[in-house]
Amino acid sequence: MTKRSDTLDKEQKQLALCRQLITGNAFRSQEALRRALKQHGYRHISQSTVSRLLGLLGVTKARNAKGERTYILTAPAQAEPHAACPLAEMVLGIEANQEFILIQTVTGYGRAVGRLIDHHALPGVLGVVAGSSTVWVAPRSRDTLTQTRQQLSRLLMTG
Repeated sequence: MTKRSDTLDKEQKQLALCRQLITGNAFRSQEALRRALKQHGYRHISQSTVSRLLGLLGVTKARNAKGERTYILTAPAQAEPHAACPLAEMVLGIEANQEFILIQTVTGYGRAVGRLIDHHALPGVLGVVAGSSTVWVAPRSRDTLTQTRQQLSRLLMTG
């Protein structure tokens, strides 16, 4: 396994665990969540990583039954697939015009899909920019845009 795919796998596992912990517990601070992640094997996880995970998951704070402000998953984040799901479940759609290709993903998986595209180094891809739920792909040429879109579709939609 390459270093890039190791990093991708680690990030997806962190997202899945973070989602699971927030769903089953009432965390009032990032530090409390960080301690829980440490107890589950991420001994060197930083506060900035926890903050990034919360952002990727779309986590917000809300008052619970006791009136405490705790982290909760927003409705779309609760429906996300777990890290072991097929890639095809992470990708919601692929669209293209005459200039570029857009890939819509489940919230939190855009960067992982972008990394996967980079990893495969498709000859028709000039560059990739990925956010939380959208991946923008610049084709190397307009002439190969349709072929590149088809390659991306085969790579991503079939898992």
